[in-house]
Amino acid sequence: MKAVLNLFIFLNVWSPSQMYTFSDEVSLQTMIFPASYDRYIRPGENRSTPLQVNVTFYFKSIKEFDESISKFSITGALSVDWVDHRLTWDPNTYGGDLYSIVVPQKKVWVPFLVNMLMYDAIAEIGHNDMNLRIENDGLVNWVVPNLFESTCDADLSYYPFDTQTCILRFYLPGFTPLEVLFKTPKQTMDMSEYSDNALWQVTETKLHTTTNNLQLQEVVMSVKMKRRPVYYISSLILPVAFLSFLQLVVFWMPPECGERVGFATTVLLAVAVYLTLIQEKLPEGSEPSVSFLSYKLLGDFMVGVLITVGVVVGLRFYNREEDKAIPNYLKRFHKIVVGKSFCECKKKQKKVSFEDSETFRNTQAVNELKDNLVSENLTWRDIGIATDRFCLVMFGFVLLNCNVVYIIVIASFY
Repeated sequence: MKAVLNLFIFLNVWSPSQMYTFSDEVSLQTMIFPASYDRYIRPGENRSTPLQVNVTFYFKSIKEFDESISKFSITGALSVDWVDHRLTWDPNTYGGDLYSIVVPQKKVWVPFLVNMLMYDAIAEIGHNDMNLRIENDGLVNWVVPNLFESTCDADLSYYPFDTQTCILRFYLPGFTPLEVLFKTPKQTMDMSEYSDNALWQVTETKLHTTTNNLQLQEVVMSVKMKRRPVYYISSLILPVAFLSFLQLVVFWMPPECGERVGFATTVLLAVAVYLTLIQEKLPEGSEPSVSFLSYKLLGDFMVGVLITVGVVVGLRFYNREEDKAIPNYLKRFHKIVVGKSFCECKKKQKKVSFEDSETFRNTQAVNELKDNLVSENLTWRDIGIATDRFCLVMFGFVLLNCNVVYIIVIASFY
């Protein structure tokens, strides 16, 4: 008896006794889409209550973010739900299990969403040949996969360690919040189908509604993303830093080689090329300021120009004729830069005995005589060496501080 009862239950559960037919679906579509159905009139039997439209966004990928033209584009699907009271039926009348049907978009009223921050000409979201699903209680589910583009002004102050926030704003022309009310069941985008981007890392997404100054309700979608800096560090930051300090090598090159000016000019042109590459990539205007990297490269370029000038000045000292007198200010400059090491070296070349003389017992007189002896042995080559040493220390200090300040500014952002 128990086996018979179990068999009876199995047959009632699994038997396809109630299945809607093709004729049932044709009849249903004929019934819910009569000639009186107007797809241009919004749903809602009670006109004093706004039609609630629920919006969800399924984020797929970042297609493009071009800072130079302020273009931001992403791929994804916009899921929109609402209830159309005219599209309801009793499933029992149509085979017993016809709970939902799929119809073309062009047969049903759909919200004509427009992107407020469109990059190109205005275009309708969705396509008339796309389908949507209607439930027997009138719930319409419209999923619109598309490429969504908008304008996005980038803040490139910390490029290439920057974080950008781009926004897409959709509204329904002609309808106020008293007629159509947007709701966002989820406060963030759905990232379950998201594919990582090679250049950008999405750190935060938001989805909410707001009312603008025109009293039109908007659906606002924002994407906060952080640039992946590894590529830029290896191809831009490190080469520029190495080039900056490579300029200092020119002061270690012997003046007799004849390549000092050519070397300094070549490195200077390399820095100028990097500066040009960055300026071509970045937009002409950036709020709140231009990239700090541009300022750093400009500073490196200016230091490179001064290094080249220093090399030329030093070579003029090296090649100056020895019969020309050395001005006193250059002698003082040499004494400040070179210091006692040069004096000790010169004393070894020309020794003078002071201990047997009564004239030089005074210490000040001894020092003056030493200075005179050093000045007599000072050559234009010594002035050139002092110039190289001064430029090496000064420009090395400037370049080091330039890089340290840039690192501190970037570190404060992180």
